[in-house]
Amino acid sequence: MPGRIEAEPHRASQRADPYWEGTFATGTSDGWVSASQHRRASANHRRWSGIPSRYVLDPSEALARMRTNRHRASILGALGSVAAWRTVTREQLACITGSPVMGTSYPASLAAPFSAGLLAHGYVSAGTNRLAPASQRMSMWTVGDQVEAYARYRKSLTFAEHVAITGGQSWDSEHRFDRHNVLTTELALRAAEFCDVATVLGEKQMALPALLASSGLETAQADLGRKADAGIVRHDGLVIAIETTASVGEAFRRKITKWAQILQRHPTYELPLAVLVVDVSTPSQATSAAAKNTTRSEIQAAIREAVRDYPGTALNRTATRLGMVPWQSWFPGPHEASGDFLELSASFLARGSGGDPEGWRSVRMLDEEEMTYREGEAGAGEAVAENARILAGTPYWLRTGTVPRTDRYLVDRSGAGDIEALSGPRVPDRMTGPGFTQSVAGRKWRHLVQI
Repeated sequence: MPGRIEAEPHRASQRADPYWEGTFATGTSDGWVSASQHRRASANHRRWSGIPSRYVLDPSEALARMRTNRHRASILGALGSVAAWRTVTREQLACITGSPVMGTSYPASLAAPFSAGLLAHGYVSAGTNRLAPASQRMSMWTVGDQVEAYARYRKSLTFAEHVAITGGQSWDSEHRFDRHNVLTTELALRAAEFCDVATVLGEKQMALPALLASSGLETAQADLGRKADAGIVRHDGLVIAIETTASVGEAFRRKITKWAQILQRHPTYELPLAVLVVDVSTPSQATSAAAKNTTRSEIQAAIREAVRDYPGTALNRTATRLGMVPWQSWFPGPHEASGDFLELSASFLARGSGGDPEGWRSVRMLDEEEMTYREGEAGAGEAVAENARILAGTPYWLRTGTVPRTDRYLVDRSGAGDIEALSGPRVPDRMTGPGFTQSVAGRKWRHLVQI
């Protein structure tokens, strides 16, 4: 399939297929190791952890190294990736950053953030990956257990670098569900590579308060902690919020009901948002007709019940903005994609005739006529894409083009815009491709202001 990535090591066809290859037998992995655990372990346990002893530095030394320019772009890329997507495999990290070195188990550039407690490393220890040689076993990265270490590291970052990592939000370790996060990241990377979309957003950027604020809306108290798992942005500005799930329980039903309530409360002219539930039940369930139908039918039942309780209006029907699709409908086998994936075709409740016997119809979500957004216009998604280009968690091929000047934000806000010395900062203001637009090595890099 033709895509946006030319470099072979980063393409979806070169990465392990986390769904069909049985990488995850369960939702979480027990192979996580942090630097603090490694320090507390006995000599025997350290040997069996798989982490080279030379990889674990003293925390103060690690922070000191991170304040230098050595590996700076790689560190920012890794921290931004785990902040946005929560859990990424080493191959996904290499794809997001555009750095083949990140595809190794223990890249030298990440020893410092790992030792400082900002990153944790883990092996997928179940399924077909369990007995693979250490150099070939699939490993993952996530936010480490020393969350407070970021506050100390933050003092050495420029404002642009802080925004690149966190999007201007807090550094936290929420929602670490390995299989769920890895599959969500893989779906977003495939959409960014093969589909005609403006950009993709990680969980960090899909918080409902941020989406409402961008539309000039206030957030209800009950919606403060709500966020989607990922986002796909169309060129006309419509945001497709992705919710991935492998099972249906009471918590999932409440979540879908809440999304239906939000969609009814805010029509697309207020909030350009549609919600898509992706069924990621395990491959063994997908190959069993009874199990597959149970998972799919329960998701459909949850959507049907939510739409019944919050139907919307004649011009803003909830049923047209809340759909579902099974993973195997888009990706029927290892390293395979169907034509439905290219248009993001999904099932939505049918009104009147035109649906299947079960009352569902197929909608191509990237088709602006089949999924309408009347207030959208060509290039509207560029505003979101432009802001996303300054984020280190955005896939590198989506980071090219015009970006906002984050340095001007602080200067103008402080009322110092007319000071000539601040008109041309020497620090890198953005990231593009695998690294920065300016060199950050040695004497070419200087602090804008030393406090």
